[in-house]
Amino acid sequence: MAEKKKTSVFIDQDKLYTLSRLKEEGFDTANKIRALDMEDLCEHGLESELRNILELKKAIKANHSEIAWLLGGEDPKPARKEGTRDEQTDGRSNSEDGYIY
Repeated sequence: MAEKKKTSVFIDQDKLYTLSRLKEEGFDTANKIRALDMEDLCEHGLESELRNILELKKAIKANHSEIAWLLGGEDPKPARKEGTRDEQTDGRSNSEDGYIY
């Protein structure tokens, strides 16, 4: 039977520390972290973690990218469609007076 290959995973220790500090202060869910504001950070002594917390909040907001944030990865962005709504014909026509009918 073939032996499984072990791979090592790099986890940013600063980010891991930030998660640990958040958990210690009771911010242990995405919703609680998303609701954090500057006043909360100051009240809980998390000012030194500001950069990582802001990045984590951004990752949470960006469709649950917490794992990518923690592991330093990035999901590929979907390709944009060619043209915009203004460039596409939608059955309306411009008149000489500038109005769209």
